[in-house]
Amino acid sequence: MAHHHKSNRAVEGNPEDGHSRGLPRRPDQEDLAQRTQRDREDVDLRTRKSPGPEADYQAERDEIDREAGTGEIQTGTGPRKTRAPFPPTRYQG
Repeated sequence: MAHHHKSNRAVEGNPEDGHSRGLPRRPDQEDLAQRTQRDREDVDLRTRKSPGPEADYQAERDEIDREAGTGEIQTGTGPRKTRAPFPPTRYQG
């Protein structure tokens, strides 16, 4: 049986982006993007681009205003001195 020997480059890979002692010095960005996209498709994760931090902030403000308007959350309508020191409880005290 003939002995077959591969070159070091074939075994170890490209020293610039192959596997050596630890992480590659220059990871293949295109391959990484393709693998990320495949992973996202596998878990059916849709990427949502946010219009920006201002729009996110405004959406949160709108939600807080809605909750305060419906009474889901309390609002500080008076000075701290006039409010009860503890939140209301359902237990009889």
